[in-house]
Amino acid sequence: MNKTFLIFIVLFTGSIFSYSQKLFIDENFDSNSNNWNVEDDYEASSELKSGYYYIYNKSTEYAYRFWNSFKINDNNDFIVEVKIRQVFGEEDFGFGVMFASEGVDNNYNFEISSNGYYRTSNQIDGEYDDNDWMPTDHIKPFGEYNILKVKKSKGYVYYYINGNLVNAIKYNGALGDDFGFVLRNKMKCQVDYIKIYADEAKINIVENPILNPIENIGTEINTTYSELIPIIAPDGKTIYFVRDNCPENVDDDKDHNDIWFATKNGEKWSKAKNIGRPLNNSGHNFIIAVTPDNNSVILNGTYTAFGEEGGNGISISNRLNNDTWSIPREVEIENFYNDDKYQNFSFSADLQVIVMALQRSDDTYGESDLYVSFRKSDGTYSEPVNLGNTINTTDEEGTPFIAADGKTLYFYSQGHNGYGSADIFVSKRIDESWTKWTTPLNIGPNINTERWDAYFTVDAKGEYAYFVSSNNSIGEEDIFRVKIQEELQPDPVVLIWGKVYDNKTKKPLSSEILYEDLKTNKKVGIANSNPSTGEYKIILPYGKEYGFFAKKSGYMALSDNIDLTDIKEYTEIQRDLYLIPIEVNQQIVLNNLFFIKGKAELYPSSYPELDRLVEILKENKEMKIEVQGHTNNVGDRKLLLELSEKRALAVKDYLVDKGIEASRITTKGFGPDKPIATNETEEGRKKNQRVEFKITNK
Repeated sequence: MNKTFLIFIVLFTGSIFSYSQKLFIDENFDSNSNNWNVEDDYEASSELKSGYYYIYNKSTEYAYRFWNSFKINDNNDFIVEVKIRQVFGEEDFGFGVMFASEGVDNNYNFEISSNGYYRTSNQIDGEYDDNDWMPTDHIKPFGEYNILKVKKSKGYVYYYINGNLVNAIKYNGALGDDFGFVLRNKMKCQVDYIKIYADEAKINIVENPILNPIENIGTEINTTYSELIPIIAPDGKTIYFVRDNCPENVDDDKDHNDIWFATKNGEKWSKAKNIGRPLNNSGHNFIIAVTPDNNSVILNGTYTAFGEEGGNGISISNRLNNDTWSIPREVEIENFYNDDKYQNFSFSADLQVIVMALQRSDDTYGESDLYVSFRKSDGTYSEPVNLGNTINTTDEEGTPFIAADGKTLYFYSQGHNGYGSADIFVSKRIDESWTKWTTPLNIGPNINTERWDAYFTVDAKGEYAYFVSSNNSIGEEDIFRVKIQEELQPDPVVLIWGKVYDNKTKKPLSSEILYEDLKTNKKVGIANSNPSTGEYKIILPYGKEYGFFAKKSGYMALSDNIDLTDIKEYTEIQRDLYLIPIEVNQQIVLNNLFFIKGKAELYPSSYPELDRLVEILKENKEMKIEVQGHTNNVGDRKLLLELSEKRALAVKDYLVDKGIEASRITTKGFGPDKPIATNETEEGRKKNQRVEFKITNK
């Protein structure tokens, strides 16, 4: 006697109606609280009427499915029971229940026909695996109700018709959490109820869910129209968002999204303004990310050379002055494609990483997954890599937001257990692979509702989160904010801000800002200073030492560095940067040179600074320099003079090894004779212990 037959005997001799699972769904169709599809088109129609769900497949060629997604862990045991009858159509066509499915291409089906046959089948990635139609005496005739039940238990699926077990087969694994009904050709059915019993889904919730009051950010921003996709600048002082179908949008066709923005003074937001052309056009325009300096924005879609709607992808635009922006140019991503009609992106604060929600035939687990792409040396981005199945499920993930720390990820999921159709979750990156993450945690029922919750963005300080909701809104969807507790906040970062100046004229300059990890010599980000004011802002995660500098053609940077290894909370630090014109007799301090104490041996963290000098010398073929070594006054003067000369020679040797002619470089050691600060303090002595160079020929 085989194993399957033994199971049949046990079931027939025991009670098949004793349910150990919770009654998860008890749908009598008295209302549409579970959001069943109600439609009427050339393929099908459905309606709720007088406590019944009427479903009609109008096609004469293929099946039609009417389903709903429920937060059921379909890897656990469940029971689905429906009461259904055929009211129109041929008696030899099938109707019944679909379960543990994912839409039209991945589904399990249990069907009966009014002339006395049943069949079990499945479809995976559009490929059918149909069993033969089998006769049975347990089906009631046309017009009468039949109760169909599917029970999944201990790796098997059992099929019942009107309380009678008719088949049992091995379960092939969950496809998804869609449950509903299937109708074959030209048929109409009336559904009395659907009940689903399931092991209660465990929600992985943060230890301390958000309980703070939720604030509508006010009528200066929110209107009777839909406000969507909020992006808060890292300093928390500018918010960008989408306003939908507003008469003040820029195009004659108002049925599209425009980008709007508002600025903050203290706790008060200014009246929102349309950002105008070229960022807004006839397309569905929205901002994906804003750089910490608020001088560049990343946008959905591509643009033509005239600022009109281009196609799929993403673009970047730079601020030209306080009120105008450059025509967006495309950001290239290797082998970029998306099989879904929707796409979401988030950039890290340093622009080195993109996290995106896509559906890709190569490796997507479900409807859409989260992927990562990395910036390459030529400014393009690598082919998207799936973040892995800790983050992604067989259902849909989307609206990612990578926080300023580059580690904390907020996103919505329809696959992780939650309170509604889509909930917001948080997870932390474990390593540099970007495919290892902590278990996503639901941020709690104060934010996550029974509806679709998404678009969660956090300022650099990590104090407030901004999101979209239709609960208690002024019009349709509004933007809200909530103060979040430490458990949900990203790791602390430091916001460095200041202005870029011409060191000679002291006038502000527009320039690139580059910053690097001094330990790894790795470039970790770029920014731009404001063309009008010279203002810049960059964000640096705590725990490391960084070098940063401005870059502009015709100038040499006066580099700066900062040690953030001991900073454990959000901090703002002002540091102005200076660019020195490449002119004869200009003196330039190499601030990011580091020697072993008392020796002329360079630390590797000095190499990026020297490599920039190599680049300047190669760009300016006639330029000659004198490298000058200096020390503080601690020690024997003769030894200090020797040390300063050796350090200058070490710099020359490095430059020559990199291809600079030795004849273009002279050296001199001044020891302690030319201090630029007091030798009475540690900070002053540190400034005096330096290497600089003078331009002797241009």
